[in-house]
Amino acid sequence: MLHKPVFDSSEIHTLLTLLGADLHYIGYRYTEYALLLMKEDEECIHSVTKCLYPEIAKRYQTSCNSVERNIRTLSQVAWRAQPRLLQKLAGHTLDRRPTSSQFLAILFAYLSRTKNLEENVV
Repeated sequence: MLHKPVFDSSEIHTLLTLLGADLHYIGYRYTEYALLLMKEDEECIHSVTKCLYPEIAKRYQTSCNSVERNIRTLSQVAWRAQPRLLQKLAGHTLDRRPTSSQFLAILFAYLSRTKNLEENVV
């Protein structure tokens, strides 16, 4: 990307809520933090297991496996609740639920190219 993404936590919260997720999922906070980290360093998406998950695990005092599992759970929630919306965000047909890293990449790409979330999603 040529410009730095301009989204913030409130836009992440709006998007996750539209996807059917809420704060009672541990992966909600992990996903939010992952997207904020990716906003600061977009290269993180290319090495989620070596860069992104360890940083999230350190902040939340948990394991990388736990981070991945809880983001995967959030991806499953979104896939069950709003598969069409998730495909719209991805910009293409999804034959199955995205992996954790694909889920993060879809959300990040969407947030990076969208200014007014509610107008563009709903």
